Amino acid sequence: MRERLFPRWCTALFALLPMSELLYLPADGQSVYAAALACTVCALAGIGAARLSDRVRHSAPAQWVLALTSLFPLLASIARMSIFLQKTVFTGRSCGSTVVLLTVCILLTASMGLNRCAMWALPIAWLAGAVLLLSGVLTLTQLTPANFSAPTTALLPQFRHILYSLLPVSVVLALSLPEAKLSASVSRGLSAGGALLALLLLRTVLLLGANTAALLPYPAFTAAGLAAVGNFARHGEVFFAVPLLLCEIGRCAALVCVLLYPFTRTCGVLHLRRPQ
Repeated sequence: MRERLFPRWCTALFALLPMSELLYLPADGQSVYAAALACTVCALAGIGAARLSDRVRHSAPAQWVLALTSLFPLLASIARMSIFLQKTVFTGRSCGSTVVLLTVCILLTASMGLNRCAMWALPIAWLAGAVLLLSGVLTLTQLTPANFSAPTTALLPQFRHILYSLLPVSVVLALSLPEAKLSASVSRGLSAGGALLALLLLRTVLLLGANTAALLPYPAFTAAGLAAVGNFARHGEVFFAVPLLLCEIGRCAALVCVLLYPFTRTCGVLHLRRPQ
């Protein structure tokens, strides 16, 4: 019997994609609008790509093209995770050892196959969403709406930046889905993740101020450090960053599944069972 990718798993998997961007995005007065617009474009593109997934699934050349395309966002994700960890947590560790550690974690996760990666995305998405919302609630009284600004054309550079990071992986994963009817789940996942991304960027700007946030390399991570609960959680940024890194590991694992899928037809690299 063929393994089935359930809609709620698919929704969770695609919700991880925008949430994975939060740690690395710069924040200024236009970030919220740029994120909302970019995620809307990705959701629309994901719907169209998912509807073509049945054709792609039965085309060996298309699978190889997808596999090669998935390599670029995968390497970019591993690189930015490694740099982030080296600058914030593992300051005494070399970047190479961090890359190796992340690669091992990603390969172990990907060895379950795309369906099981999506299944594990569901609790990760709930965990990340809960931690992010809790972090926002804890700093609610410190927000200063005077720092909020109306949308202008200044949002376009950041819109392009988010789009370049989010669109390729959204389209690649949508084209790799086992069923075209999962297109609605793609849209729901990207919309939900995008809404949370925009809200957290708004919280970062309101908490730090647009000028201060624009000067920081990881503004959302810094803003999370202000959400402390007595002595129990004095380092709120750690609780904030861990689920987001899990989101990106899940995203990378899904890309590895796409990268290796052409080999499963003959080599059985991953546990992706085909119909008998």
